[in-house]
Amino acid sequence: MENPLIMFQNITLAVRAKNVLEKAGIRGYVQKTPSINNKPNCGYSVYVPDNPDKAEEILRTRGFSILGRTGRSSG
Repeated sequence: MENPLIMFQNITLAVRAKNVLEKAGIRGYVQKTPSINNKPNCGYSVYVPDNPDKAEEILRTRGFSILGRTGRSSG
């Protein structure tokens, strides 16, 4: 499975998202979004090693504009 990344348009949104997740007890790490399918990317992501589904739910509920996500749980 791919690393669970929640992708944002810029570093400001990614840092804000990381802070919201930390307050909710979920670890996150900001990083430059890697190229996906050989397409360059200029955004930033929050790497969420534990409970990325819950993290995405929290951020969407808080009104964050999420560009995409990698490493979705199968099910």
